[in-house]
Amino acid sequence: MKLKAKIYGVAAGFIAALSTVTLSGCHAIYDESDCVESYNLVKLEYTRNMKFADAFAPEVDGVTLYVFSSATGKLVQRIDADRKDLKDGNKVPLSVEPGKYDILVWAGGDRSKSFDITGGTPGETTLEEVHCRMQRAEREGALHRDDDLAPLFHGLVHVDLPYAGPSRPHEFTIPLTKDTNVIRVVLQHVTGETVNHNDFDFTITDRNGWLNHDNSLRDASTAINYHPWHTSTGSVDINNKPVDAPNNAPALPVSVPQARSVLGASLAEFTLNRLMDDTNPVLTVTNRATGATVLSVPVKDYALLVKGFYHREMSNQEYLDRQDEYNMTFFLDEGNRWVSTVIIINDWRIIRHNPNLE
Repeated sequence: MKLKAKIYGVAAGFIAALSTVTLSGCHAIYDESDCVESYNLVKLEYTRNMKFADAFAPEVDGVTLYVFSSATGKLVQRIDADRKDLKDGNKVPLSVEPGKYDILVWAGGDRSKSFDITGGTPGETTLEEVHCRMQRAEREGALHRDDDLAPLFHGLVHVDLPYAGPSRPHEFTIPLTKDTNVIRVVLQHVTGETVNHNDFDFTITDRNGWLNHDNSLRDASTAINYHPWHTSTGSVDINNKPVDAPNNAPALPVSVPQARSVLGASLAEFTLNRLMDDTNPVLTVTNRATGATVLSVPVKDYALLVKGFYHREMSNQEYLDRQDEYNMTFFLDEGNRWVSTVIIINDWRIIRHNPNLE
C-alpha cells in the first residue's frame, strides 16, 4: 500500500508539473526559442476614414503605446516606435506576461511640436492620468493657436493576452481615429473681382484643446482661437461665353470660347484638434480695415450639412471623425458682405432657403 501511495504521489507531482509547463506555454510550442516571455504583435490600422480603407502607412509616421495592467490600473510599459521600427503590416512587438491590459495609443508625426502628452512612469501612472493637451499661446487674456498642427491619431483597446511564443505570436488590432482636421475657407466675389486675403482676418473658435485618455474632452470650458497657418490670394481663368461653330463650318468636338473672365478668391487654411459633436466651433471673418464682421457661421453644423443620404446611418461623431478635410467656399457681394443664400462645402452646393438662419 505504501509503494502504491508513493507511485500515486509521484504521478500526481508529475502531472502538476506538466500542467504548470503547459499553462506557461514553455515547451508547449514546437520551437525551443518559445521558452521566453509571452510575445504579441500589435497591428495598427487607420480605417476610420471616408474611404473605409487602411491609410495607416501613408499617414502615420510614429506611434506611442501605453500598456496598463487592468488588474492594478498602473502603467506596465511604454513603447515609442517610428515608422522604420514597425514590422511588416504596421505591427509593434509587445512582450508582457499573460493577462488583461488596457492599451492606449497616441500616434502621428512630430507630436511634441503641437501637443503635450503625458510621459508616464511604469508602476505609478494610471490610465486616467494620461492626457493630450494642445499647445497654445496666450495674448491679451485669450488663448490662440497660430501654427499648423502635427497629425494626431488615437486608439484605446482592452485585451486579454494569452501566452504566445515568438514562432506563433498572438496578434491583435488597435484601430485609430484621426483627431486633427484641415479646414480651408475660400472667399470669392460674385462679381469675379479679386479678393485679397490681407483685407480679412479669419478665426475659428472652439473648446477642444485638451483630450482625455479615451479621446473625450478633458476641458470643455476653455476657448481656443485658431488662426490660419496659411493664407493666399489666387484667381481662376475660365470661359464664360462659349459659342458653337458657325453653320457652314465643320462640327467641332467642343465649343469655341468667345470670351473669358478671371474669378478671384482668397484662401485661409486651418488645422483644428478633434471636432466634437457636443461643442460649437464658430468661423468668424472680419474686415481688417473696419473691424466689421463679414460672416460668422457654426463650423460643425455646416460640416454636417453634407453628411448626406449614404451616411445617414452614421452618427454625427463618427462622420466628424472619418472626415478630416473640409473645404468651405463663401461668396461676397460688392460691399464685401456675405451672400448667405449659397455656400459650397466639399464640392456640395448648399442653397439656403432661409438667409436669416445662423
